[in-house]
Amino acid sequence: MKKIKILYTGYSSNMGGIERFLVNVCKNLDKNKFEIYMLGFDDKKLYFQEKLEQMGIRFLSITSRTKNYQQYVKDLKKIYCENNFDIIHFNIMNFSCFERITLAKKYSKARLILHSHSASIQKVYRKTRFLDKVGRFFTRNIEYEKLACGEEAGKWLFGEKKFLVLNNGIDVQAFQFNQNNRSELRNECNIKNEETVIGLIAKLEEQKNPRFLMDIFFEYQKLNSDSKLLLVGEGSLRKELEEKARILDIQDKVLFLGRRDDTEKIYSAMDIFVMPSWFEGFSIAIVEAQVNGLKCYTSTNVARESNVIGNVEFLSLDETPKYWAQKIFEADNRRDEKAMEKIPDRFKIEETVKVLSRIYEEK
Repeated sequence: MKKIKILYTGYSSNMGGIERFLVNVCKNLDKNKFEIYMLGFDDKKLYFQEKLEQMGIRFLSITSRTKNYQQYVKDLKKIYCENNFDIIHFNIMNFSCFERITLAKKYSKARLILHSHSASIQKVYRKTRFLDKVGRFFTRNIEYEKLACGEEAGKWLFGEKKFLVLNNGIDVQAFQFNQNNRSELRNECNIKNEETVIGLIAKLEEQKNPRFLMDIFFEYQKLNSDSKLLLVGEGSLRKELEEKARILDIQDKVLFLGRRDDTEKIYSAMDIFVMPSWFEGFSIAIVEAQVNGLKCYTSTNVARESNVIGNVEFLSLDETPKYWAQKIFEADNRRDEKAMEKIPDRFKIEETVKVLSRIYEEK
């Protein structure tokens, strides 16, 4: 039987929701049915690349759009023309990278699937907001299938057009609380048993609002001096955040772990998960944290669908860091020992892949 040839776009060198979604999908899709390719950039090694290559996933590289725009377009044309893809699955947060879609329509006969992973752009990324408007104009007459990680993400990208919600399933067993993982990670980071760890696993970019998180922790540690902030992930704001920690004189309390391939273990080292994002669609990280039993705090700009078992509290970004810290300090943040039993099947990767496989095979 001829394999269905799929190209995924939207994957990057950093660890984010799209990357974790695609890793979960690639691990679980039937390799006897599907031949999987990932689009990346020639100047960066992608997140989890070596392990995905060991699974048979192939990586195709293009020049970065910001590095050389003309070469970027040429590379896209070449990949679309030389590979007879059956499906091109675009994982996007907006239409700013519209050339990938318009060129795919022109130079490929593949089915196009647009998959929304965010609920807005909000007040950051002025250039992205402009390119999103341009992209919506240039793709307005292109036929494509519509997927979204949640209702809000679908409405943001597709408006009143019909779309299918595909829940971002995770490997539930991998993210359950594990005492050995907790001890191992805490020993690695020199964290004492009695210390409370507030954590975030995300790209250190504007969207995740990590400066505000640093301010929250600054206020929190005044209430609980036996506490540390654990930041897992890389991004353009890392150096600024390291400097901010020094200015606030909490550099010995803030731990930067960088990019990790073992995030499923790291949640067990935490006690509280805080993500004050400016905007967010369905958040895989918040679901992973809930599976681990963690109480989660996030902004009201994050899709409510992320609260899959009721362990998420939504707080406004109009409130002060001191308000957030007080709320977190006064709450019952004990780990939910029955979290695993509460996760609906639709948020499990097996169900996600089952639905996705049907979509790929139906035509």
